[in-house]
Amino acid sequence: MADGVLRDFVQIIGIADPNEFPVIDADNPNMQMAIQERLTIPTQKPDVEQINTLLIEAVITGTRNIFTPTGVKVVIDGFLRQKVIYTADVPEQSVHSAHFEHPFCAFINIPLVIPTGETVESFLASLGLSINDILAGPVNILIEDVEISLLDPRTVSKCVIIFAYTTVNPLLVDSLA
Repeated sequence: MADGVLRDFVQIIGIADPNEFPVIDADNPNMQMAIQERLTIPTQKPDVEQINTLLIEAVITGTRNIFTPTGVKVVIDGFLRQKVIYTADVPEQSVHSAHFEHPFCAFINIPLVIPTGETVESFLASLGLSINDILAGPVNILIEDVEISLLDPRTVSKCVIIFAYTTVNPLLVDSLA
């Protein structure tokens, strides 16, 4: 990720190196999501001639666990923090930047094999766990890919693919569906 990825003459800094991805197995539930957005260059900035660089990171602002009929979901709240650096469509072709934040909400599904007649809550209690004990580690998030293009001199189109993962409590590994 040091120098980023060069795509269509745009340097994208923030895409995870494949070596950053974890080895995924039964105790590492995960999710992937596409975040599509259109960014409008602020009115006080000049029009865009060429996008030069995109600096981007995904930030988790909070997580919470909720019961579902088949297990638990880990709800992830966060935002994309991004900076578009561009050459202005003016005679001196000066370089400008515009900052954006885009919120997202996603979830990691943790399906459990629940014995007949039990609820998820009673099943967890039988293992000595509460809803707050289901994870053994933090929720992590990586940016897998970014597509960016200039739609017009004031509008940037982006699609960001994010990957989030966590680790479940070892007491639940045998109960994962």
